[in-house]
Amino acid sequence: MPKNWKTWMGAAGLLLAAGLAGCGGGTQSVGAADAPVLRVEGMTAPPGPASGAVKTRAVGALPAPARIELGVLRAAKEALAPAAPGPRMVGEARAVPAAATAAQTGQQLHWSSAGGGAQRAAISISAKEAHGLRLGVQITALPEAAVLRVYSQARPGTVYQATGKEVLMHVLRNTQAEGDSAQARTWWTPDFGSEEVTLEIELPAGVATHEVEIAIPSVSHIFTALEPFPADGPTAKINESDTCNLDAVCDTAYATQSNAVARMLFTSGGRTYACTGTLLNDAQRSGTPYFLSANHCISSQTVASTLQTDWFYQSSACNSGALSTRATKLYNGATLLHASGSTDVSFMRLNDAAPGGAHFAGWDASAGALATRTAIVGLHHPAGDMLKISKGEVSGQTSCVVTAENQFNCVGNTGNFYMVNWTSGTTQGGSSGSALFSNDGRYVVGTLYGGSASCTSRGALDFYGRFDVSYNEALKNWLGSQGGSGTGTGTGVAPIENILRVLRTLRAA
Repeated sequence: MPKNWKTWMGAAGLLLAAGLAGCGGGTQSVGAADAPVLRVEGMTAPPGPASGAVKTRAVGALPAPARIELGVLRAAKEALAPAAPGPRMVGEARAVPAAATAAQTGQQLHWSSAGGGAQRAAISISAKEAHGLRLGVQITALPEAAVLRVYSQARPGTVYQATGKEVLMHVLRNTQAEGDSAQARTWWTPDFGSEEVTLEIELPAGVATHEVEIAIPSVSHIFTALEPFPADGPTAKINESDTCNLDAVCDTAYATQSNAVARMLFTSGGRTYACTGTLLNDAQRSGTPYFLSANHCISSQTVASTLQTDWFYQSSACNSGALSTRATKLYNGATLLHASGSTDVSFMRLNDAAPGGAHFAGWDASAGALATRTAIVGLHHPAGDMLKISKGEVSGQTSCVVTAENQFNCVGNTGNFYMVNWTSGTTQGGSSGSALFSNDGRYVVGTLYGGSASCTSRGALDFYGRFDVSYNEALKNWLGSQGGSGTGTGTGVAPIENILRVLRTLRAA
């Protein structure tokens, strides 16, 4: 691979342009004879193991890592993440001066033999008292045959593993959608809930170490307790939501729909946030992992690529205070298909298959599906907590516009948003993007924008973007096609072998 990413992109771009029409807000057409449906029932995936790239390995002789210590984050948690509307901030950006450039990082990587001609090196970054770290690995050049491993020195047997090819695809998806930039060329490692993270790179025989050019100029320092490292078992939760929030597990009538909802963790500008998203079914029942959330959570491909999702993030039993042993993670981000401020919608396709047992929620796109005083239900992760349930009714419709970051103004009695009043439970930062379900819980009809509802303000309203409006704007192109012209399970980019063919051609030149 050439060292200049722009040169690589220039040649590869011509090949890939046709394959990315659906990425970053594009649409695919539905033919006249292929009229979209307006209502789809839910579907549950068969039980099975979660997909993903976290593996358990036998630990032999590990490479001795170069060590970078950042020390304690001085800012107080309360100052960094006040109780406010919008995404819940859980991680702060921190600079890593010792690895700010590819040259500096290269000096940190001490290559040693891994046997059979292979070579490997590792770099360890720690931040005392952190509840987790995500490394922002900026890619200039990386061999497709490289293997990257992420783990903690305390638990090296549990490792996230990706090939250079997979990381390049991640970067390519970003740059094709939004152009070449340092942010687009950054691969954010998964968060394992540890104050120390090691990045190990292994190169097979015949691949020179100078073909690796990476930097780690920043990390996202997770400053709130989301959960322990997976090797400890899922036994903790954030548990910071307000006391009037109701444990979703206590209401068995919505147990199926609860399995469609995931806690989201994503990184933007080095800061990590929590929101809520919902898995959706499509008219073909294809099992494609379409994922619905809010535009004010994720509105760009570079941020969608950082997405981690926590599934079955629920109590083990009603008000047990312990997390279910079913809780599982997907680490590999998403492809952004459509994002719009008109209904504050973000619509993605997860890059991993949905975990076994997850529910693909049904939806109703009938025009103005909810009348005033219709009973509704919200399933969400307030403050990033375990799944909660809120119940209430529609108070009407209105039109909303953004006035400042995480602030908006709504006026009138018609528009693209539902007004909702809660009779039990509430929403908080971290609930953003969660789905509004119709009274019987069968159909998604909206996504949470925000509002002033709280445990101490029972009469205040929350506002949800109307799903039917989002559907007619764009989502029908993926969800509503009966004949298949508007749906699919591809990655949104050209086949990897075609891309690698370009790589080989450029390298030979």
